[in-house]
Order: sequence, then C-alpha cells, then structure tokens
Amino acid sequence: MNDIAIVGLGCRFPGARDVRAYWKLLMSGERRFSAVPAERWNHRPFHEPGNPSAPHAAYTDQVSFLDDVDRFDALHYGVPPARARAMDPQHRLMLDVTREALDDAGLGRGDFDRENTGVFCAMSVSDYKDVMTAPIRAIALADQARRSAADEDGVLEAVKEHAGRLGTVQPFSLPGSLLNMAAGTVSRHFDLGGPSFAVDAACSGSLVALDQAVAQLRQGGCRIAVVGGVYVNLTPDSLIGFSTLRALSATGVCRPFDEEADGFVLGEGAGAVVIRPLVDALAAGDRVYAVIKGVGSANDGASPGPLAPAPEGQLRALRRAYDDAGVAPSSVGFLEAHGTATRSGDRAEVEALRRLRTEWPDDDPSLCYLGAGKALIGHSLAAAGMAGLIKTALVVHHRTIVPQPGTTPHPDLGISAAGLRFAESARPWPRTGGPRRAAVSSFGFGGTNVHVVLECAPAPAAAPALAPAPAPAPAPAASSTTVTVGGADSTPQVLLLSAGDAELLDLHIGDVLDAVERAPRTPVGALAHTLGGRAPLKARLAVVAADTDEFVRRLLRARARLADGSRGDLGGGAFAADAPLPAARRRIAFVFPGQGSQRPGMMRDLYEGFAGFRAAFDALGSVARDDAGLDLAGLLYGVPAAADGDGGGGGDGDEELRRRIAGTEVCQPLLGTVQIAATRLLAECGVAPDLALGHSAGEFAAAAAAGALGADETVRLLVRRGEALRRAENGLRGGMVAVQTDRETCRQLVVGIDDVWPACFNQPRQVVVSGTQQGLAVLRRACAEAGIVTVELDVSNAFHSPRLACAEEAVRADLAGRRVSAPVLPFVSSVSAQLCADPEELRELWARHASVPVRFGDAVRASYDAGARLFLQVSGGGSLLDPVRRNLADRSDVHVVAASGTTPDGGRDFVRALARLAVLGVPVDPRVLVPAEVRRLVDLPVARLAGQSYWAGRPAPSKEDQADPVPHPMDDLRQAARGPPPPPCGACCA
Repeated sequence: MNDIAIVGLGCRFPGARDVRAYWKLLMSGERRFSAVPAERWNHRPFHEPGNPSAPHAAYTDQVSFLDDVDRFDALHYGVPPARARAMDPQHRLMLDVTREALDDAGLGRGDFDRENTGVFCAMSVSDYKDVMTAPIRAIALADQARRSAADEDGVLEAVKEHAGRLGTVQPFSLPGSLLNMAAGTVSRHFDLGGPSFAVDAACSGSLVALDQAVAQLRQGGCRIAVVGGVYVNLTPDSLIGFSTLRALSATGVCRPFDEEADGFVLGEGAGAVVIRPLVDALAAGDRVYAVIKGVGSANDGASPGPLAPAPEGQLRALRRAYDDAGVAPSSVGFLEAHGTATRSGDRAEVEALRRLRTEWPDDDPSLCYLGAGKALIGHSLAAAGMAGLIKTALVVHHRTIVPQPGTTPHPDLGISAAGLRFAESARPWPRTGGPRRAAVSSFGFGGTNVHVVLECAPAPAAAPALAPAPAPAPAPAASSTTVTVGGADSTPQVLLLSAGDAELLDLHIGDVLDAVERAPRTPVGALAHTLGGRAPLKARLAVVAADTDEFVRRLLRARARLADGSRGDLGGGAFAADAPLPAARRRIAFVFPGQGSQRPGMMRDLYEGFAGFRAAFDALGSVARDDAGLDLAGLLYGVPAAADGDGGGGGDGDEELRRRIAGTEVCQPLLGTVQIAATRLLAECGVAPDLALGHSAGEFAAAAAAGALGADETVRLLVRRGEALRRAENGLRGGMVAVQTDRETCRQLVVGIDDVWPACFNQPRQVVVSGTQQGLAVLRRACAEAGIVTVELDVSNAFHSPRLACAEEAVRADLAGRRVSAPVLPFVSSVSAQLCADPEELRELWARHASVPVRFGDAVRASYDAGARLFLQVSGGGSLLDPVRRNLADRSDVHVVAASGTTPDGGRDFVRALARLAVLGVPVDPRVLVPAEVRRLVDLPVARLAGQSYWAGRPAPSKEDQADPVPHPMDDLRQAARGPPPPPCGACCA
C-alpha cells in the first residue's frame, strides 16, 4: 500500500485552462507574464517602477494571472446565484479542477467509493473576503477620517453611500470565504465522505496536502483522495507586500537559477490530482500518470529567520523522501525545483541538492535535468506545489523532458557540480535501463519543506487470452452478422461527447479530433471507455462507430451538421441535443410486445455480442428447459438467421421453425426470456424503467420489469400459461387480423359475422379482431369491399376472445401458487388500462387475460398520465411505437425509441438506441459495451463548462469593457488607508 498512483489530473494555470493546454505550454517553454489586468484592480496608484522603497506601492506591474476568474457554472453545480456571488473564486476553481480530475480519472460518473474518498486542499489567503468586506472597511476608515478631519460634515454619509454601491455582506459571505470551505464544498458537491480539510503551509501547502493524503491512504483512512491547491490574487496586497521584501523580479521575468535572476513574478493557479493505492489502481485498470514512491517533509527549525531558507531543512526533507521511497537520489532523471529565482532561495536549494546527490558513496550521481515552472507561470503560492506535481507527473507520463527557457546558470550556484543540467529544448527521456523517476520540491514561508519522489507506472501485465464464447447449439454455418463477444474490431460503441453548451461542444469535438489524430491507432473501445467514464454535461453528441476511422468520419460529419443547426438524429449513427430533457420529461416506460413479435433468430446480435444478455437468457432458458424441456437457445440461435432476419436458411426447415416458435407453449416463455434478458442488458447499460406496460403476453415481462414477478417465476408462469392456452387450442383453431379503422367502424363491420370479436384496441385507427378462420375470412371480405386494409397476424389462435375462456381456471389455479408482489414501479395493465399495485387484482386480471380484449391504446394514455414521456420498446423492433405515437398524437413531449431492429446488424440498432437515450438524458453508461481487452483510459481532453460572471457587489467587468482601468472595490479603501500594507499572507520569499 506504500506506492500511491496518480490517476487523474485537472488544472487551471496562466495560459493553460486544462491539463492538455498546460502540457502544450510546458513543451513550448513560453513565458506567461503581463501587466496587472485592469479587471483586477487599477494598478496605477500602486505602481512605482524603479522605487523599491516607495511605501504602499509595488515596483513592478508584471504578473501571471488567470483569465475569467469571475466565471462559474453555478447551474451545473446547483449553487444559487446569490451564494455563487458570495463564494470565493478559489472555491469555485477547486470545484472545476476536481470535476476535471475525476473525469480524467474515469470517475466522473461517481461510481467509485465516494464514502471513503478524502479531500485535501491547500489554501492560504482569501482576497475575495477583502473584496466582499470592502464596504465595511471603507465605512470604518471614513469614520476615523471624520473624527480627525476639521470639516466633518457629510464625510461619513458620502462614504456610506459609496460603500452601498460596492454591495453588502450577504449571509453566505463569511462561510464563502473560509479556507476550509474549499475542501468542504468539493466534498459536499461530489458526495465524498472521507477526511476533508484545508492545509495552510504557504507555498508548500499543496505538497503538504499531498503528504497528508498519502498518509491517510497508507493508513487506510480513505481509499481515494483528491488533493488540490489554489491561489487567486484579487487585491494589490500581495504584490505590494512582496515588493517590500524585494522578492519580486524588477525586470518582470522569473529566471530561476539564472545569472540574471532577480526574483519571481506573482502568479495564480489551481490544480487537483486524484490518487489511490497503486494496487487498487492496477486492479481497476486505471491509467496511471505516475507513482508516488516517497514523500519527505521537514521544517527549517532554528533558521536565521522566517524568511530565510535553510539548506539543512530542505536537505532533511529530501533525505526523508528518498528513505520513504527506498531509492537513491541518483536514480532521478528529472527534478522540478521550487525555483523562486531569489538569490537566497536559489542558493539554498542548489546547495541542498548538491549535498544530497554527493552524499551517497555507492551511487554515481548521474546527470539530472532540473526544471522550474515558475519561469513560465510565476509563483502561484499555495498552488505552486500542485503546478510542480502535475508538471512532473506529465513529464514522467509522456516520457519527455520539457525545456527550461533561456537559462544561463549562475556560476556561484555550482549547478553542474550537483550533477544538474537544464534542457534547452524538449527531448525524450534518456534510456537508463531503470524505471523513469522524477521528483518535485516545494518550500514554504515559515520553513516547511516537502519533497516528493515519483516513478513511472509499472508495465501493464499481458492481457489474458479471452475464452471463446460457448456455442449455444450446433449450427451448420456462422452468421455473417455475428458479433464476437469481446471483439474489439467489430463491436459498435457509443462515443458520448458533451460540453457546457453548443459552442463549447464544437470546441470539444475539435479537441477530441486533434487528440485522435495524434494517436490514430487508439482503439475505438478505449475512446468510448474514456469518454463514457465522464459525467455528461448539458450539450451532447453521441456517435455510434465500430472502429476509430469510422468514428472520425462520423464525428466530422456530425460536427458539420451541428454547425448547420441540426439536432436530434443527425444521420450516420449520430444524435445530438443542446440539452437533455428535464427529469420529468424523460421518465421511461418500457413497452413489451406480445405474440406475433417473435422471429427466428430474434436478438441474435445481443445473444452473441453481449455477455450480459447471453448470461441472462441462458439462465432463464434453463428454467424453461427444466419445466418444459424447451431448448430456447437452440430454437432461436441454433440455426443462423438469414440476411433478412426472418428465419434461418429458408425453405421447409425455416417454415417449420416459424411454426414451432409461434406455438403458444413455446412462444410465451420464449418472448418472456428474450424480453427479461434485454431488460437486464439495458439495466447494465444504465437504462431502467420508470414505468412498465406490455401488449398481450408482453404484460408478464412488463410485470417482471416492474417487480411484481421474479424473473424465474415469470418464465415458469409463461410455460404453464402457454400449455394451458395450447390445450384450449385443441378444438377449432382461430386467428387474428389487424383492421385499419377506428373502433366504431370496426364494431359495425363485425355486426352479423359469427365467431369474431374485437380483441386489441391498439390505436385510434387500428383494431385487432380475433375469431375463427371462417369468421375472419368473412370479415376481411367485408373490409375489402369497404376499402379498409387488413393484415393477418402470425399467431396460433384467437387470443383475447371468448374462445380461450376455457383456459381461465387453469391459469387462475397456477397463479394461486405463484408469488405475485406489489410492483415496485408503476405498472399499467393492458387488461384494465390502469395502474395496478394490488397483487390480488393482478392475479384476477391475468386469469382473464387471454379471453378479454387488450386495451393498449388506453394503457398508453394511462402511462402518459402517470408521467411516462419516453416510450422504449424492449424487443420486436418498433411495432408498438407507431400506436404509441398515434395514441398520443396531441402530445408534443413524447419520444419513442426501439431497443432493437428487425434485421441483424451486429447490434447497431441496440447501440443506436443507447446513443439516442444518452442524448435525451438517460444515464446510459457506454463503458458496458467496451470489450475487456480495450477497456482502458487514454489521454483525451476534458470538456468545459459554460459559465457566467458572479462577483460580490457588482457584475465583474468583461475584457471588452476595459478601455480604461476599472476602479476596484478596494481602490478607494487603499487610497484612504495609507498605513503599512499587510504582510504577504501565505507567501514564500525563498
């Protein structure tokens, strides 16, 4: 348990709004320094260039700040607007980078041990608290000014009036600015029940938080940890404070260890990592960026002063880290230094490294590349260690040494004597014969030092050979549409992309295309698995593809359709929506068809392509075999389906098979088995019903879906019911005909015709009539004369008519011995066309089920009235979906989806249904479809949220409004209070 894996990353640094952009920035070596943005504060009153002794002023205006710190997607996080305005932007950033890190780790859907997941967050200051309380300070200072001024009239009132324009303190203002609330906010939103607290160790805070998290993981205090650090500078205080300490670069460029180094540039940032024990990460198949081998922490102790770094204290932390890791310092090939570019800080750090790397007599201190990210993004104080940790993890992960920009080592430091060097350009990790190892240091104001040793992830074990899928029955030939279980090359996948809005979705599509272009051999299953592990955002696009090339083609086509304004079914297996349906409008009714929907080879694609379906079917098939000697798998899948999906090889054998499975004693348990297996597969994929209804014999699978019957009990009931109905058929055989007309016209047509009865009221202009063959022939002639279309159904008798009343007592007696429970979901019976929750009522309805009409149209309307808006036909294609549409033609909020097609297509119909459902807002989990051998995470960009400005007391200005410097709420206060500025909280001048 000592080795801890880094499995997820999320960050926001200057010039890099995510991990992918951060790596691009590191590879470019581009510095991100500029003048204080006008939207932060008007820096002119505080800027005294060339005068480091000026009171209440800074000699530099160069910083490295984040963009858009006022923007936040409060709706996504469920935060009311007033509370969002009172939340410290640092807390908001921690939510964002944590979301990205969890998504990056494949944990975005929340299906992990959240109860034992801890949050450890480094923060030192809350400038936002000063912004929110600026009116209070202004009034207090004005009152002091009034007391000392000769002219007291109007001073206080004028300031009070101005302070009111700056806003008022709100109920959430106090907790919204507390440091510990950053961790608490993350734990609350993501429902994480492990240890959760903030760490203030100044500039080493992020790595101190990491040390705490590693200790908790090793001790079993939590199973997973989110570790983060954040710093946002909203007032001139820190810039002025560091200027008084002469710690900032007067030239405005941070040059760690350089002969021209003159201090750091104040920066900002936020980062989070997800870590867990390596053994757990490997067992879960996580992508491991790097392994934390050891952590060492120490304090300088009795140093010359709180601002003076001490090599002894740093060396103590370094030694402890390598002792903890059990490796020699000489094995480290890259070291991310604290690197503040101050004279005393650089000297102390290099001295500690030199002593460390030369005190191991049995090891050759081979050359190690030295880096310092502050040269690019400045010093982000409490977030600095997180910037270094994420950088170092990426270096290890990508096997690439990133460049250190323009560094001429100061000759007094002895860089080369310490076995250190700088990379002038990006280069591959040197081959040493050992594992790639790197380290990162972070030293804090007050003398707290931390060093972390990282190592590359262990080589993955060879994937075990997949056992061949058991053949369901001997077959003369293999189907051309067979989907091999676990076959990575043929199984269609759902690739679900999402973002905060349509514009951001387009950007995300471009980012994903770029990532795939850089790694074109990535299996489509790995792409689907990676995207599927993320929490879907508002704007969604689902693409069905069986290989990576097909995915790229379809994604490009879908992107073009989206740009044209298309939504819904984009064609080519792609579906899109700007937003999912509201929860109340995506309540799903599972619809189960009855006899007549059976076909030879039905759902063969699912049986051969999806282990979950096959396992459920075989288990229920064994029940039918034990009870009635039926080999359902042999009947359905023993003969390969023909290309048209209507049978096996054609000819007499095919017709015989059709007759066999149409027989009531076979068809009823067969349909129940197929439908329950499909329901279970849908559940594995995250699709569960909110309501269930069935047509004719489909009512019993619907009852199983609603929890009124157990799965095995349903199959046994259908076996006995089928046998009872078969016995009732031993007399004169009958049939069923669909008449395409309304109920009243049909009633008039059957008047005077013997032995025919309306049996199914499916939709406003369709009635199914049961009767004898002679009676139905007379009816069809009458319909033809009236110009009314009729269709003969493939059934074995006149179901839902008085001809089967003789089976009632046998079915009633069988039901008396069966366990029928109250449904756990709303269940609409097509006998009564009403919600039914009474087990005894169900027994009576089902006893009469075969001899009374099916009121499907009324049942559909009752389902709608009970809240169903999305009707999913579980089997048999979409035969019942047109009646659903017609019965609800006056409703504009109804969606219908078929979970299967009528012809074999390698499972694409099923996968397309999942894609459409995912876009509508159903919590589909595409990872279930991914073959085991490619079920791994790959490097793909995490999508962005849409945000808007939330700021205390006023709308935060946009950059377009910055033609002139914008007054900051603190400006008047600073001008009035010309006392000494507060010391730089959480700052490290080392």
